[in-house]
Amino acid sequence: MVAAQVELAVAAWELAGVHNSSVEYLLDEPTEEPWPGHDNRTERAEVVGYLTVDQWNEIEPSLRESAAQLLGEQPTLVVAQLPDRDWRTAWHDHFEIVRIPGLRTIVVRPPHIPYTGKPDEIVIDLVPGLAFGTGQHQSTRLCLGLLAEQIQGGERVLDVGTGSGILAVAAAQLGAASVVATDIDTLAVDAARQTVRQNRLAQRIRVQEGSIPTDEQFDLVVANLTADLLQYLAEDLATALIPGGRLIVSGLIAPRQDEVATALTNRSLQLQTVRTEDEWRALLFGAAS
Repeated sequence: MVAAQVELAVAAWELAGVHNSSVEYLLDEPTEEPWPGHDNRTERAEVVGYLTVDQWNEIEPSLRESAAQLLGEQPTLVVAQLPDRDWRTAWHDHFEIVRIPGLRTIVVRPPHIPYTGKPDEIVIDLVPGLAFGTGQHQSTRLCLGLLAEQIQGGERVLDVGTGSGILAVAAAQLGAASVVATDIDTLAVDAARQTVRQNRLAQRIRVQEGSIPTDEQFDLVVANLTADLLQYLAEDLATALIPGGRLIVSGLIAPRQDEVATALTNRSLQLQTVRTEDEWRALLFGAAS
């Protein structure tokens, strides 16, 4: 599965109502000896969702339909039963402290690892759960880096598709006066509220179920979604900005940068900055004053 297909597969999960899928990259060992100086292993990707049996039975038809629609063919869907373990603490084995350098260094700390932040660091306490956003994915890191540059203090911020709430918490700790964090997934809303409480920011961050508020405007909007969702929400994202406001979008890969940029510039937003990490992109737009 190539990079563009990976993003479409993630979008297929989201259309089926699952917003916590993960991408796993694997190397298949060669079946014959490679030529000298060549590595003939094949990289492939799997997009995985973790569901109960009842959840799978409920979403399987819509997942197959959305996957066929987006990928243009019937992809292979593999169902595997995972061994019993305490999934509440299984993430301890894999999640370490994540450091995002930039104008201000942001540190994401799981609560089971002691860490004392330096005076110039923003430290976010985060319990990984069923929602996207731990600081380990490129698109999240790109958004965090741009937030550190764009927030000067006192802004009203909107985080669309908040997931774990990591971007909302970062915005508040960087100096935003208030943050509204939204997500259409009930599990993500619960996870984000937990993250907000963990970081003692309930008075400055409001987490609510839904998409983009239609009765408020913001100095800064951040949307770490997918290329398809960013295009679909382009008009609402632009409308959510005050005159002179700024929009950060990510969750898209290089081949889809131009179509997302076009969708947003067609709404009178000006592309100001493009940030890259591997094949992932984050874009900063400005609204007319």
